[in-house]
Amino acid sequence: MTCAWLHKFAALALLPGAAAAAATCGDVKTFYKEQSCCGQPSRELSSSPSWACTSLAGVCDCERMKTTLAGVPGALFPSEFCEHMTHIKPVGFRSALIPEASDALGDASLMVDGQSGNIDFPHGKLKVLATVGEVNENTGAMLTGVPDGNGAYLLDANTVRFVYQSESYGPLSRQETFPFFVNEPDHVGMTGSHIHYIDFDRTMLAEFMEDGAPSSAYSMVKDSGEAISKVYNLRRQLIGKREDPVSAVPHDSNVNLAGEYIIVRAPSRADWLMQSLCSAHLAVKYQWGAGVGVEDTLYITNEEWISYNADAEGIIGLPVHVLNLATSELYATSAFALGGQEKVVEVNTGTTDFVSFVPSGYNGAFGGSFPHIVDYRNGNYTRSDGNPYVWPQNILPTRLYIGKKNTDKDGNTDSADFLARNGFEHGALYGFATDCSAGTPGAEGRDAWHKNTATAGATVTGAFYKLKWQNTPGEVRDFVHDAAWEFQDAPEGAPSGWCFWNAAGVDSSGSKTEHVSPDPRGGSRVLQTSTAGYFGIYDFSDITDLLAGGALPQSIPATYTCLQPESDIRSLIELGGAGLYADGQNATVNPDAGQNPGQATFEDIDAAEWIAAKDGEDYIVIHEDSGNDFGERKFLAKVGTPMKYYFVAMSGGKSNSRQLAMVSGVEGVMLSPNSHEFSGATDLSGMLAKNSDGSFKLSAGDVTGARRSLEAEVAIDDKNIVVTLQAHSNWGGWTTSLNPDAAGQILLYKPALPAP
Repeated sequence: MTCAWLHKFAALALLPGAAAAAATCGDVKTFYKEQSCCGQPSRELSSSPSWACTSLAGVCDCERMKTTLAGVPGALFPSEFCEHMTHIKPVGFRSALIPEASDALGDASLMVDGQSGNIDFPHGKLKVLATVGEVNENTGAMLTGVPDGNGAYLLDANTVRFVYQSESYGPLSRQETFPFFVNEPDHVGMTGSHIHYIDFDRTMLAEFMEDGAPSSAYSMVKDSGEAISKVYNLRRQLIGKREDPVSAVPHDSNVNLAGEYIIVRAPSRADWLMQSLCSAHLAVKYQWGAGVGVEDTLYITNEEWISYNADAEGIIGLPVHVLNLATSELYATSAFALGGQEKVVEVNTGTTDFVSFVPSGYNGAFGGSFPHIVDYRNGNYTRSDGNPYVWPQNILPTRLYIGKKNTDKDGNTDSADFLARNGFEHGALYGFATDCSAGTPGAEGRDAWHKNTATAGATVTGAFYKLKWQNTPGEVRDFVHDAAWEFQDAPEGAPSGWCFWNAAGVDSSGSKTEHVSPDPRGGSRVLQTSTAGYFGIYDFSDITDLLAGGALPQSIPATYTCLQPESDIRSLIELGGAGLYADGQNATVNPDAGQNPGQATFEDIDAAEWIAAKDGEDYIVIHEDSGNDFGERKFLAKVGTPMKYYFVAMSGGKSNSRQLAMVSGVEGVMLSPNSHEFSGATDLSGMLAKNSDGSFKLSAGDVTGARRSLEAEVAIDDKNIVVTLQAHSNWGGWTTSLNPDAAGQILLYKPALPAP
């Protein structure tokens, strides 16, 4: 620590428990001189003053504090609490990495808790930006895990604000995160998933991956904390506290129509569960060009899955949540129906009047098949083929939502309401359909076609058809009436023989439609991945002309192009000398069930982000969530025919050497060997690009779409890409006292690919 820290120590010395007698200005002055700090604020201190409280959590005498608070209801401290408190560090303090380039392979120097393993990454550099469990040294606000969806924007000319969410499950599994509180003065507590922000100094962030830069991000962290202050439910009410047996103003995903709590387990220290916020998309105002795109910079996220009581009646479902980043207000919306989403991204309509989003997810992962709910559906609706409806989970195609901006649910002009202003109130949901006649490309179903027929570059021709279902903003309806079921019907207005292009037809649950990512160059295209290990691009470029008349079209022609079928990728992977597994195999395969040889295909692609680079090159960040026994894989893919997959890193795995040795890059958190998962990714290069004079190219508050253009001008090896890492082994040790959930990391990745 340096002389510059003395002013912080002096303030902390006045905290209760800091010392028997408070320090004086004279004490500070004397110590300053003793340390030869005059004129040298960056000089390292040789010791800490005895009178200073150095606790980042503001607890200067832990045992004394425990005694003082012993009579406070609920103040039951674990016996190891004070030892655990010694692990509290400021945001950005840690620099040791959780991920590895290869297994430690018996090298004892690579199996030390709190230190990195093999970090000789073959295709670029990784550094730690922040670690779950670290705190804001001024407020004490702690970062929670497990980190997932994320995004970033310019808070001002000198600050990059990074936003991420923790995919946490509250009381449903593992560790119930400490609550965050909203809607003051009602002080409504929410556990499970949080949304956090971290503010970084823009200049220091731009230089962080350069040679000679600090090893840790601590010095460039300006602020951090909870991103949400108010939460609204589907009825546009500020949610209130949970009541028994009926809550008047509930968090809708937790209750039925009557307001009764129906999740299998209730929070122990909070009112509500914000369940499994999975991936996310941060859309800056007019990201596609002047007037084109959303009207506010917003962060769109979603509750992905949940576990309801098997006999639950009046299920509502899982809404998408939209965060107004300027006001910290989180709004629930039913615009995308209520089946639960993995990710929702904004795509370009090419118009100033309409916005468009592509949602992707489970479609009814509520913890069961609910036969009584299926019976209610069949009692109220008749399927178009005359067969009975089945539970809709994973029976759905790629979808598209189009909304009219500055318009309320009744079609009236409304630029005052946040949701109306950004197109969430007046719109329509569409599903991709194609000719399902035998012999037509794709007719056997999406999963089967990608596995048995498709090759790279193969196409399926179809269209997005508008659903009969209509959203009713501000109202709450039974899931029986949701759009989730309609993909078992024939698309309205389509030619005879056409069907929605589901994974496995209309009667069976197929592989999950996982991540989506918009064309970063602004085309009306979207990348769609699947847990089956395939992915491709939907092109719906006619959307601009079809919206020119001001009305929502019945259908939008579209073509799907397969980039990667469910096929052998071993020859397409460039390991760069890394990716060695503990059992002698390597990362060209995925042993996700103890097999040798491992799977030759991608397994459970979870995260994917489409990146535009200089000279028209396109790349895709690819992360698996497969349960790889030896370490989950991270790739950077170069788009082409064929694709090229550059191995970047691996992490975790139940048979990984560091896991078995109970060590991690984060000290004192290992519970048991388990899988990890690289998750969301965000390209920072547009915000960090500089002119020849060293000034930044992008202005804060830009509304011309310049960020996307600048990103496309940056060579791939000059990019800085933020990546989140979930470490599902890391929820033991000190996390059991502090409850931030598993201690994963936020990483910065700078690629370094071989010359063509």
